[in-house]
Amino acid sequence: MAQPVYPSFTSTYHHDQYPAIDPTRSELDCSGKVVIVTGGGRGIGKAISLAFAKAHAKGIVLVGRTQSTLDETAAELKQINAGTDVLVCTADIVVQQQVQLAFDSIIEHFGGVPDVLVNNAGGLFGIGSLTEGDLDDFWKAFEVNVKGPLVVTQAYLRANKQHSPDTARTVINIASGAAHLPYAPRLTAYSTSKLANSKIAEYLHHENPSWNVFNMQPGVVATDLARQAGRKAPDTPELPAGFAVWLATQPEARILNGRFVWANWDITELIARKDEIEQRSLLTLTLKGWAEELSDEELHKQAFAPKRDGKKKE
Repeated sequence: MAQPVYPSFTSTYHHDQYPAIDPTRSELDCSGKVVIVTGGGRGIGKAISLAFAKAHAKGIVLVGRTQSTLDETAAELKQINAGTDVLVCTADIVVQQQVQLAFDSIIEHFGGVPDVLVNNAGGLFGIGSLTEGDLDDFWKAFEVNVKGPLVVTQAYLRANKQHSPDTARTVINIASGAAHLPYAPRLTAYSTSKLANSKIAEYLHHENPSWNVFNMQPGVVATDLARQAGRKAPDTPELPAGFAVWLATQPEARILNGRFVWANWDITELIARKDEIEQRSLLTLTLKGWAEELSDEELHKQAFAPKRDGKKKE
């Protein structure tokens, strides 16, 4: 059994793709789905794109800033599955106009709104303590990790409302365990921006209850970001890639809707803990020791239900 890098919610901890999340499994078939992947030209985004191609996705949209890497990945996707319709959209996710133009192209090309959005693009900025960190660099983390995914999500929501308002979608937000770790040295900007990013995904879940929305920590993968942070990277990019395809295709994944999950955790064990996860409102960004006995629904009713003043209505 693989040794966990961090405490694990499941007794089995994976560093690599395993049979249950192998995108070539017939059960994970995506032949009717169109998928958008931001930051799809390299790293984890590229691996996720390749996995959806292996799962026979009908279409894959690669969104990113660098035309050359997007084109290279697009060529690899076509080699994996010539039947997958690949669209490249060059856009900076923090620039609303560019993102909107990309969505206009996507809808025109595919004749509708894609079924799945993978909010993967992000960056590591402002490395250092609060004392030594450069303020502009610190704030860039929020521009890229919070504003960027928010711009993309809003464009996706608007497109869905305009073209297919009654259709449920899947959004996979590539989060980071740093968002909920008690302390990640020198990663103040990254941790806090990823926390904000993950909380926005929770709001997306609550405001669109028919959708499937997941916060996914992809593992510690040997990406440019991990190298910048000086991290050892024991996990393969295929691990979060296969996990993303599983989230996008399997009805059992619904138990993780609106929750924060690590790609390293074993899906069979997660499914087996369904009742516990739901009854105890586990795997959400909450305050330990506060209202743990209440479900999300009960807590919301208590906190936000209209207050009665005892007076009769006129």
